[in-house]
Amino acid sequence: MKIKAVNGFARTLKSEGVPWVSCYPTSPVNNALGEEGVPILMMGEERFAVAVADGFSRVTCGKQIGVCTVMAGLNAAGIQMAYGAVAQAWEDSSPLLVIAEGVGPGATRHTHYDIGQAFKSVTKWVGEIDRAELVPDYVRRAFTHLRSGRPGPVLLLVPRDLGEYDEAEHPYAPVKGWRSGPDPDDVKTAVKVLLAAKDPLLYIGEGVLYSGATDELVKFAELAQLPVLTTLKAKGAFPENHPLSVGVRGSMAEHFLRKCDVLFSIGASLFPNRFSHTIPDAEKKTIVQCTIDTLDINRSYETRCAVIGDARLTLQALGEELGKRTGGGRKNPALLEEIRAARQEFMAKFRPWLESNETPINPYRVLGDLMKVLDPKQSFVTADSGNTRDQTSTVYETHIPRGFL
Repeated sequence: MKIKAVNGFARTLKSEGVPWVSCYPTSPVNNALGEEGVPILMMGEERFAVAVADGFSRVTCGKQIGVCTVMAGLNAAGIQMAYGAVAQAWEDSSPLLVIAEGVGPGATRHTHYDIGQAFKSVTKWVGEIDRAELVPDYVRRAFTHLRSGRPGPVLLLVPRDLGEYDEAEHPYAPVKGWRSGPDPDDVKTAVKVLLAAKDPLLYIGEGVLYSGATDELVKFAELAQLPVLTTLKAKGAFPENHPLSVGVRGSMAEHFLRKCDVLFSIGASLFPNRFSHTIPDAEKKTIVQCTIDTLDINRSYETRCAVIGDARLTLQALGEELGKRTGGGRKNPALLEEIRAARQEFMAKFRPWLESNETPINPYRVLGDLMKVLDPKQSFVTADSGNTRDQTSTVYETHIPRGFL
């Protein structure tokens, strides 16, 4: 049976389990989404449409893909307004599907703005659908990118009046997504370096969250008896009430970052910016980088040892190798005591502010009271950018994955 291309498009999203689509203001597929039973959330601006979908992908760690539509076509102002939000998703490696109106055949002469070319630098892939029957193929490829490899946004351009296609001749099946495991030789080398280290540090990035590897991370950290530091975006990947946690920022995190002789990174790009750590005296440390993306290797720092693969599969392999070499793991009571004392000293600095009665109110007092009433195993906390984010992420103790965003 023949169906309109936009309705077929909407059905593919529905089959992928997309629960809703955020939008602003118009798109050729919006009405079709409604006709096919996919709810639409109307935002007040293009950037918000992208940001809401982006946030959904982040909160679910990519298990569900956020989808949005924005206005484009010959009137490309909407997609131009959305550029900053898409660029942020790209910079943060967030899987997100952006749908916009493409410029139809023969209409490119009416515009000098090439949407696809403009967005190639901030997306994993741009798909420009030019025939109705190719809708399933393009959506299939889009979700392959969204569910495989390093996460990132994808843009699909759907021209208006694309026509119809036969759904029976061009069926669609949901995309699984694929993972790649590490080279066993690289795993052995990494574990050998780890066991030879005097003061190793486990440095955790957001890739652990997207891989669904938080349980494997706890198991590996306990097996190896390593202090665990996370980037800001990975806050919550390792429970911060765990005896091996050294948090995400502040004097305690800084102490262990400076002290380490081997920095053992998993799921992090190691790119020094506002949301991760600059590695002090990096040239004096041995860096082991376990990442899904070879572009991260030797980018910001010299990587002495690399393990390329999905974070979950990598942690499983590392744990198996470490278990073989250590006879079931190590014990390090001195390290646990060092972390306990460092945490106590760290919190002693902030406790007067967390309990302050000064006026105007100290922002840390708000956070202190918040921590008294929230159940950290049942709560999700986020903060505005700037000082609020920095203060909250420093003192709020996150116990569950994505308990802080």
